[in-house]
Amino acid sequence: MTPTPPTHHADRSARASRPWRSSSAIRLGSIALLLLVLAAAVLAGLTHDQLRDMRQDSERTRAQLMAESLSQRISHAVDIGIPFEALVGVDALFNQRLGAHPDIQSIALVQSNGEVFKSVAREQPGHAAAGTAADAPIVVRGITLGAVRLTLRETGAGAFARSAAALLIPTVLLLATLAFLAARFSEAHGPQLRNHAVRLATRAIAGGRYDRSVVVPNRRGFDLRAQQLSHAVRGVHETLVRVRRLIASLRQTEPQAHRREYLDRLLSDAEGSNRFAEHGLVQIRVVAAEAQTFWASLLMALSAAALPGMLLSQTTSPMTQSPALQATVTCCLWLASAAVAGWLTQQRRWHALSVLFAACVGLGALALGLATGVLAPLSDRTLWVGTALGCGAMAGAVLVACTAVEQAAHRQGQAHAMPRWHAASLGAWLGAAIWLGPALGAVASTALGPLYGVLALTLPILCAGFLLLRWNEPRSPWRNRIRDHAASLATTAATHGGGNTRPNGGAGAGVTLAAGLLAAQGLVVSTAGAQLLGNTVLACALGLGVIAGLLVPHRGRRAGDNRDTSLLAVAAALNALTLVVPATFVGHAPMLAVAGLLTAYLLGRAVTTTQRLLHLSPTAWLVGGTVGAVGSMAIAAGSLATGSIGLAASLALAWSAWRTRRMALTLPARKDHDAA
Repeated sequence: MTPTPPTHHADRSARASRPWRSSSAIRLGSIALLLLVLAAAVLAGLTHDQLRDMRQDSERTRAQLMAESLSQRISHAVDIGIPFEALVGVDALFNQRLGAHPDIQSIALVQSNGEVFKSVAREQPGHAAAGTAADAPIVVRGITLGAVRLTLRETGAGAFARSAAALLIPTVLLLATLAFLAARFSEAHGPQLRNHAVRLATRAIAGGRYDRSVVVPNRRGFDLRAQQLSHAVRGVHETLVRVRRLIASLRQTEPQAHRREYLDRLLSDAEGSNRFAEHGLVQIRVVAAEAQTFWASLLMALSAAALPGMLLSQTTSPMTQSPALQATVTCCLWLASAAVAGWLTQQRRWHALSVLFAACVGLGALALGLATGVLAPLSDRTLWVGTALGCGAMAGAVLVACTAVEQAAHRQGQAHAMPRWHAASLGAWLGAAIWLGPALGAVASTALGPLYGVLALTLPILCAGFLLLRWNEPRSPWRNRIRDHAASLATTAATHGGGNTRPNGGAGAGVTLAAGLLAAQGLVVSTAGAQLLGNTVLACALGLGVIAGLLVPHRGRRAGDNRDTSLLAVAAALNALTLVVPATFVGHAPMLAVAGLLTAYLLGRAVTTTQRLLHLSPTAWLVGGTVGAVGSMAIAAGSLATGSIGLAASLALAWSAWRTRRMALTLPARKDHDAA
């Protein structure tokens, strides 16, 4: 007997050996990144050359003024009768000026014969270049007794490059990432939507199923091939119906018994294989709901997270004594308000479009109020708390509405254009909350100022409102009600979760806690003023890591689990090592950036896995994220290092991975939930 060929392993090996082809989104993102890096480098070089003479004149004038201030004090002391050689307290005066002005390299008191009488200086490497020097003479009753020589540090191109990189790196990466995400949305809304419709139709034709018609409701006029294929299937269905009726007519008029049996067999074979429908075709509508909700959630969460980030990055803040604590408190308020608003939205039967349009109007009104100065009479603390609560409430309502639209296609006889794109709206929301929103707010505040920065943050809201007007189509998933989605989502979670709820709760709690912790860490490092370049690199690492983890497809369960476990161990070890190594160590910032990149990447992977297995509601994510943000606030209140938040997030992910593996062993193997 011939053994059955291992088709499953053969398909897996074929997929593994298939050559990797980059999509247009990856190509566009790479090209945008390269062009933006070149443009940023050229812009930084030209700006440095143009400002070189102005900077040198400014430093020379500043050094001269500080030297004259010291010489006047020494001249006054000599004028009242203290001999020049018997001056005391000069070293203390010079050291006080060194401590007050970090850019002063050395101060010296020089006698009239050129000998140095008193001198204080900072330590500097031997290869450091000499800075700008200025001499202020000490004149008493027309006699020059000496001079004060003050030398400033040489700024050079290094300091300018670091300050420029702190602004240009997040700008370049933000624009390149948004270009990549826009191209991915365009792919899912265009070519992949059409290709999936054709794939479903050809799969049905190959299986001899002509009882369904696959259509694309939001088709483009230049390409009707998917619709033509649906019409061809409809023609075959009508032909099969006529053949069935003809066979039935022949059966009634056929006098010979063996021919009647033959016709009965033909009729039963055709009906048994469901080659045609009894009451017409079943129409399957292929929609790009997950791509549309991804883009809508990204745009609105981008503005909702950028406005508080912009307020935090400004100099006037109500808690300047602890910027990290202020950022974590802001994240807690933002997530708590989002959780409350998400729960209220989930309990109502509002239309998703109504909620999203209301959020657009609310965010736009808040931004215009900040830009026009209507909210200026409020105190800094009231404005800070009110902005965090208002933006968080609208962000929570947006997440619930977008998740409702994303899941509505599974209940309306519709199919997703990308059936394996799990947690599209949640992933976009997390990417904006962890990195894109706070970084955009900080960059807008630094580059454009308070007025034009706030106006720039309204552009994503306007774009989202324009797209929502285009997606309001008849029989569209955007017309569903949110409470109906919440009930069906709870039923789906109970069905897939089975009766064992403890492992499910542990797996979901670990991922949601890690999401809240990293959201707080991203807000802290994106809006902090000290160590600007290191914080910028860490913020970019967090953002790019979570986006890569959300969008990288899962190739194999066992191989992916082993690789993720190894990466999780490395991330936890690096996070723990950053707590032991002093911050002055040269490799501290790179270790922290790599640890943040790995932790955020594993969070993105865990989010897609959790949504595929558990189907957690948006409110559960928001509540868990709030608890995680409260934990980060406790870490910041204890004045612990920033790496402590990353270590807590990696431990939460390890707990979630262990619980998820236990749960996967108890669940039966199943295919991805797809209406097709």
